[in-house]
Amino acid sequence: MKKCFAVTAVITAVGFTNALAAQSDPSQTSYQIEKNITFKRIDNKDIKLDLYLPKANTDTKSPLLVWVHGGAWKRGSKDAIPNKNPLLLRSVLEAGYALASVDYRLSGEASFPAPVQDINDAINFLNQHANDYNIKADELVMMGRSAGGHLAGFIGATNAAYDKVDFYTHPNYKVDAVVSFFGPTDLLAMGTKNGKKVGPRSSVSMFLGSAPTDNPELAKQASSTSYINAHSPAYIQLHGDEDKRVPLSQSEHLKALLDQYGVDNELYVEQGVGHSARIFDSEKYVPTVMAFLKKHFPVNQ
Repeated sequence: MKKCFAVTAVITAVGFTNALAAQSDPSQTSYQIEKNITFKRIDNKDIKLDLYLPKANTDTKSPLLVWVHGGAWKRGSKDAIPNKNPLLLRSVLEAGYALASVDYRLSGEASFPAPVQDINDAINFLNQHANDYNIKADELVMMGRSAGGHLAGFIGATNAAYDKVDFYTHPNYKVDAVVSFFGPTDLLAMGTKNGKKVGPRSSVSMFLGSAPTDNPELAKQASSTSYINAHSPAYIQLHGDEDKRVPLSQSEHLKALLDQYGVDNELYVEQGVGHSARIFDSEKYVPTVMAFLKKHFPVNQ
């Protein structure tokens, strides 16, 4: 039986931070959160998602955003979004979107393409159960930060180039847009750092199962940049110019390809900040992301 929690802005037990609570009016705002929904079981382990639902509206189904957490592909969980992106979470819920935050197998458990398979299976599951949750999941937006930005962008890119993909089951959904906060896009380029080859224990090597330069074809297969075409979804990317973990060139490379194919895209570069800077979940950038969502994936479409 599903358990549904009514959450006001003054309740933080399910993971909302004080930052989220302080910016909400408990007399006006109420959300539902479906916690720990098992969408697949593999190797005797349940893989789960959380579904954040906007204020109940029985007349229309809520459009779906899918959030993929960061953590260098080796750590982190679906539970991070209320702490990492509280303003964005509140903003999308108040706008009428539903948001699914998904777990996936980390690199200590399995390498590429396992995480991609998990995310695809999560979305297919939500599509199959859309009526149960009163969501619209045949079209959606992928979102994520850092490694999650890579996975979100990868799902978006391959969704529009599925003829080149044979490593996850057929998606029963269409990705309309991608929101990526400082996500990698070209994993072969991530195989060198300061002119030196990264080792087998690096984050990207653990994700791939080998160092990118040792298996360049695999690194290309796991890169969003390998799949961009004229039918790719719209992208918005946000990045710090002093990011040492994921160089700005990663977002710039993807933007160049999107521009080449005439795909609508935006890149916002914050000067003087590194990886995972808090400013990206602030009034400086969240309204920009919301405007992008409303343009490419409006609530009342």
